[in-house]
Amino acid sequence: MLISKGSFGIFHFLAKKFPFIKGGFFKQPHRSNIMEELMTTRSTQTKTIISFVLFLLFALATGASADALKIAVASTGQEKDALISQETGRAPFFLFFDDKGDLLEAVENPAKDQYGGISRSISLFLADKGVTLIISGDIGSKMQQALRDYKIEYTEKTGVAYDVVQTIIQNR
Repeated sequence: MLISKGSFGIFHFLAKKFPFIKGGFFKQPHRSNIMEELMTTRSTQTKTIISFVLFLLFALATGASADALKIAVASTGQEKDALISQETGRAPFFLFFDDKGDLLEAVENPAKDQYGGISRSISLFLADKGVTLIISGDIGSKMQQALRDYKIEYTEKTGVAYDVVQTIIQNR
């Protein structure tokens, strides 16, 4: 009798002998459950693909903005017509300009009174701000190395911050 009905017959035979099997481990999957599982799998795959595409778009957008010029100027004051400071690490302020030469913000140097490791601190600060070029009156060898480590270009100039920034932008 068991052989003639196949595996489905075995299931019914066991269900009759052991009633606890009916709703548990040996229960046959219903067609709607299979479709629901298939739809969930497709939904998960779709979400994964959409997440991947968004990640790629974000990476491309970030890469494109990384190529944009953002200039920091070590300065003696907070105005765009302040003089460029002779010291990079101990400059009282940093002025931040965009690639068009517009002043974005002026920030007090967070490391100007720091005892040691000022080159690394300033380089990290500038990198976090997205700076690609720094202008200062004098850039020491330790500061130059720290800036190179963070892939920040540097140039030594004197004069009024805004005028020097405009000249640099025009020459690029």
